Amino acid sequence: MNRPLFITFLWHMHQPYYKNTETNKFILPWVRLHGVKDYYDMVAILRNYPEIKQNFNLVPSLLLQIEEYINGVTDIFWDLSIKRPQDLDEDERVFILYNFFMANWETMVKPYPRYSFLLSKRGKNTTPDEIKKIHKKFSDAEIRDLQVWFNLTWIDKDFFIIFPELKTIFEKGENFSEEEKNFVLESHLKILKLIIPEYKNAWNDGRIELSTSPFYHPILPLIYNTNIAKQCMPGIKLDFNFSYPEDAEAQIKKACNYFIEKFGKQPLGIWPSEGSVSIDVVKIFAQSGFKWFATDEEILKETLLMDGQKINADTIYKPYKLNTEYGEIQCIFRNHFLSDLIGFTYQSWNPDEASDNFIYELYKIKNSLDVTPRCVNIILDGENAWENYENDGKDFLHSLYRKLSNNSDFKVVPINEVLNYIQDKSELKNIFPGSWINKDFYIWIGHEQDKKAWKLLKKAREDLVEWQKINTHETEKIKKAWESIYIAEGSDWNWWYGDDHSSKNDTEFDNLYRLHLMNVYKIIGLDVPPVFYEPIQKGPQAFEMLPTRFITPVIDGEDTSYFEWRGAGVYDLKKEGVSMHQMDKFIEKVYYGFNLEYFYLRFDRNDSAVRLIDQKFSLLIRFFDGERKEFIKINISDNNIESSGIDITNIFFSVKNIIEISIPFNNVSHLMAGKEVKCSVFVLKDDKEIQRIPEKGILRIYVPDRDFFLYNWKV
Repeated sequence: MNRPLFITFLWHMHQPYYKNTETNKFILPWVRLHGVKDYYDMVAILRNYPEIKQNFNLVPSLLLQIEEYINGVTDIFWDLSIKRPQDLDEDERVFILYNFFMANWETMVKPYPRYSFLLSKRGKNTTPDEIKKIHKKFSDAEIRDLQVWFNLTWIDKDFFIIFPELKTIFEKGENFSEEEKNFVLESHLKILKLIIPEYKNAWNDGRIELSTSPFYHPILPLIYNTNIAKQCMPGIKLDFNFSYPEDAEAQIKKACNYFIEKFGKQPLGIWPSEGSVSIDVVKIFAQSGFKWFATDEEILKETLLMDGQKINADTIYKPYKLNTEYGEIQCIFRNHFLSDLIGFTYQSWNPDEASDNFIYELYKIKNSLDVTPRCVNIILDGENAWENYENDGKDFLHSLYRKLSNNSDFKVVPINEVLNYIQDKSELKNIFPGSWINKDFYIWIGHEQDKKAWKLLKKAREDLVEWQKINTHETEKIKKAWESIYIAEGSDWNWWYGDDHSSKNDTEFDNLYRLHLMNVYKIIGLDVPPVFYEPIQKGPQAFEMLPTRFITPVIDGEDTSYFEWRGAGVYDLKKEGVSMHQMDKFIEKVYYGFNLEYFYLRFDRNDSAVRLIDQKFSLLIRFFDGERKEFIKINISDNNIESSGIDITNIFFSVKNIIEISIPFNNVSHLMAGKEVKCSVFVLKDDKEIQRIPEKGILRIYVPDRDFFLYNWKV
């Protein structure tokens, strides 16, 4: 008998708490924008596939913000969208021109001629100071069109069926009226109102299973005791200890109570924020009534090693159980590779080829296992990946769901059903402390900026406790102040500190984190200590610098001299902002440049690139030009070059301390002077993608003409 391999999908839906509770205003618009793009359609699409049953993990702080929008709270972007262009002052016009292109340019701006034109007119690399000099060149009609497009491009096209006037506005494309703009904004609120009822109905109908996370998405093991970080990061030095188990319990209790209030029942499972676990917080899960939790496969492997158990081929493809003093709790483990394929890799693939590849990977797993019932668990962000896909990822999801629905070798079920189907659960005696990123907590406590953030949190909390002791009668103020503490305990603030991640909103995240803590003092009537006004995040650095002069480096794999690559363009990947963390970056910096004959690339690692020679590493440089997809593959280990549609004559590369490549312009047919070149670089190990450069979108490089040197001449 052919026993199907069970497949579970858990889509994690989350945004940090963006509202300043004292002004009742959202600082950033991401809940609203993702609300009209991702949250509804991700569950609604399953109506077409009754055989596909999935898990959705809804973070309470996300649902709370959706409700607050519905109840009239607005964000700054909304306020400036609804304002008539002629009523905007200079600062507001500059704000709009600077911020209203915050979307994936490749999939959400450039496909739409008017929006793309406005971006080109503003300039692709500019600052508020530069915009201040040019904003008067934009007519009121152009500003209004920008207001409309920024809010329209985020709306999922599925809603064009529900709200046909949106399609009419979309097809009109430009010269919008105030009435049309207002209709787009009103549609945002109508769409937000559909989200929670859709999940509730789908859960009640048995089409999905809901799980949750601690209310404001904190790293619970660190809230419980920051010293737990020393177990998975023995070298970390902490000159403080934040240890408040009662806060960990409060965050979970708040989540359970909120879910019961909104959905009428508590979920059976919990996805701990960032998959972060420790034995102490697992006990709280069991005590709180959860039947299962999920985390990453690397946590399981470290747990087994810690207990002296073997790691076998089927290790991650079955549930486990943990016995606590509060009863048994079961656990499943995320397949890192398959989850990341959807989250980071397939966005540039043909949708059918991507779904075929995913099915192929599932068959590889199925064929490696015996007939014992087993499961593969796919867990990833359910919102941020799709803006990097064509058509918001719909083509890929439809293709994948259709193929899984019609394949008896696989059965897609909710996690709770898998736990019932698979009875032979091995017992774990402990759980290795860590998160789904590098099986540690480095992202949230490893940098000096992180540690400063924790110290501020600790001080604000201690000051609140001391004030509360002598003001026990101030119940309303105490409740509001504690809410600000819980918000500040969320994981997202420390996500953006340090050099792991960066975004255009780094400054806003830093300001908002400190604002939540400052609100504690304002609520209880104490002076805010000066240290809270000092930015934790130092000013953001440019992710990309454009070439400024011709270069002619020697292709020897060595950083021969400072002047060799001076004037090249630079992509600093350490500063590249991503919404989900894929893995350590093998390549940390890319230089590119040219003279009239050659195009040059240089790749830097944080250690010597020569180590790559001993492993099966390669670099795939893929050029995009209309329907053509030409590539050059540099096989580092085998010291050779492969290509498709490109002459490899006189292409040279060298790998020593760095990787350097030279490519004659004449070898690539569409590399013509004055033309834009689109390409992506993929780092492969054993022909499997481990890094994409850039992680979002593509590299856009302009081929120089003979006047380039004159325009960019510098002493």
